[in-house]
Amino acid sequence: MERSVFYISDGTAITAEVLGHAVLSQFPVKATTFTLPFVETEARARGVCQQINDIYRDTGVRPLVFYSIISPEVRKVITQSEGFCQDIVQALVGPLQGNWR
Repeated sequence: MERSVFYISDGTAITAEVLGHAVLSQFPVKATTFTLPFVETEARARGVCQQINDIYRDTGVRPLVFYSIISPEVRKVITQSEGFCQDIVQALVGPLQGNWR
C-alpha cells in the first residue's frame, strides 16, 4: 500500500523522521515522504495543514502525520488536518512522567 507520510517538527524534524521510520518499518507500506522542519507558527502550520488536506482530497487516503511540536496552538492546527496525526514524542513522554518521581 502506498501512503503519504509527513514528518513535522518545530525543530529539525530528525526525531520525527527517525521514530516515524521505526514505526513504519513494522508495516508493508511504500511511502511518499514529506519532511517539514521548523513549523513554528500557526501561519506555517496552516500551510502544512492545507498540503495534508490536498493530498487526502486528491487520493482519498489519509496521510500519516508524525509530529513533534511544542506549541499547543501550532499542534492544534496540525491535528485539525485530515491526516492521521501521531504526537510521537508525547507518546513516549506521557507514560514516563508517572514513573519519573
